Amino acid sequence: MRVVLAFPPRASATYVPLGIAILAPYMETAVPGTAVRLVDLNLAAWRWLAGAHPSGMDLMAFLSGNRGQFLNAEHTLAHKQIWDQIRKTMAHMGRQAEAFLAGGEAEPLFLNLLGALTGQLLDFDPELVGISVLFPEQVPFAAALARAVRQVAGCRIILGGAMMSALDIHELLMGVPEIDGVVEGEGEEACAALCAGKSLEAIPGLVFRDSGGIRTNPKSRSFSLDGLPAPDFSQLPLDAYFNPVPVLPVLFSRGCVWRRCRFCTHNFSFGGYRKKTVEAFVLEIEQACRQYHTHHFYSADEFITAQDMDAISTVILAKGLSINLHILGKPVAECTRERMALWAAAGCRWIGWGVETGSQRLLDLINKGTHVRDIRQVLEDAASVGIANTALMIFGLPTSTDQDLIRTLDFLTEIYPHVHSFTASAFVLHERTHFARHADRYGLHIDGIQTLFSSRGVDVKSRRLKFREIGSDGSLRSPRGALEVAAWIRHRRWLGDPPLEEQLTTEHYLIHVSKPSPVLGSPQSSSADPELA
Repeated sequence: MRVVLAFPPRASATYVPLGIAILAPYMETAVPGTAVRLVDLNLAAWRWLAGAHPSGMDLMAFLSGNRGQFLNAEHTLAHKQIWDQIRKTMAHMGRQAEAFLAGGEAEPLFLNLLGALTGQLLDFDPELVGISVLFPEQVPFAAALARAVRQVAGCRIILGGAMMSALDIHELLMGVPEIDGVVEGEGEEACAALCAGKSLEAIPGLVFRDSGGIRTNPKSRSFSLDGLPAPDFSQLPLDAYFNPVPVLPVLFSRGCVWRRCRFCTHNFSFGGYRKKTVEAFVLEIEQACRQYHTHHFYSADEFITAQDMDAISTVILAKGLSINLHILGKPVAECTRERMALWAAAGCRWIGWGVETGSQRLLDLINKGTHVRDIRQVLEDAASVGIANTALMIFGLPTSTDQDLIRTLDFLTEIYPHVHSFTASAFVLHERTHFARHADRYGLHIDGIQTLFSSRGVDVKSRRLKFREIGSDGSLRSPRGALEVAAWIRHRRWLGDPPLEEQLTTEHYLIHVSKPSPVLGSPQSSSADPELA
């Protein structure tokens, strides 16, 4: 069977899609005779829009490392202005996708882009098209692509990816009948069954239409990650991404080993927590270094435990690998200075820590399993061994008060010398989470569900809830999140100017905080590297 796995707009132009790179080798191994082609339509759209911008070619030359000094802050900010203009156009294309689906009149620019992407999708003459959707912003594009493909081809169209667990699949199938089915959960076994020609009733996790309405098959069983083929990025144009050197995502585990945070939805798309053997994981990194000529990797795991990072680092050092790694971590007492020194020696340059809040009351409320005292020590120790820290914050958590906000701002002031960057998100309420199931207990009034787009008279909704807070007098008020974020932004200005890296994508951030290389030079260097000039 001829299969195309596609990654649609709109994600970052720096992001190399991991999901389709994982699925392709599994499908070809599990079902001999299957030919899978990977198509990154997100990258294609970015390059198409950049090509239409007067300075787009200059931007792509800079981001590919062929012009200017990539690590120079002044050069980066100058080109960021161009990129921001193209970002606005890309966001507008997202709105045009929604208009197209609603039956309105889309602009010629969008229709031309949609036609170009559809042509790339069908160039392989596929019998099966799988569209992998990771982010909410990709859903309208994916649905528009399905409609455009159906107008010119009779191939089967299946949607999958983590985002399918974060929307109403029945509404998606009713509103976009061009989609033949949706895989909810992990996709390996479902894709293999589709390639083997099994009936739709036998496809694990498939939601599809039949004469009786919409049917939902049981999800795929939870399977071991041992023995899975390594992700295959060879079909993706790694030198075409908006990065001067390849930066690849890696995955050690699926799901979350903690699984108790009361706000989190990330486990809904996984069949339980599992991890690879350390040896297999490091071997994947070693092979990627050799095959793709890269030394920059970032973990797509929910987080990696201290014990696993010890083991991974030990094997990396034993193999003598020279890499630059970004991970997400949980700031607990087990993350000692000695341990993190080992991680840094193995190439860990940057850790994003789930700090969330500086209020111990709120940490306990969300069941984070961390303590403010430990968080402070972990960040100080990580910085002391040369690891860049990002504090990932959530403002406006349920029941948050002015006193909680003051405690958080005071805590952020304390840790500021040891933190390289911050993210500030307002609390978001999702269906099926603890806070949604017990909204009244936490003073939350649910007003409805967020609509992603409308098509054929159907509102296709996400799992994200619209809500207000219930005051002590019973009145309803807007959530505190936006107000608390604004308070942090004002406080942040008093602490100091944000670093350049805080404005960068994950891939570019990692490059900036990594050790100097012969290709990229040093961020402090004022002389142009001959390979970047």
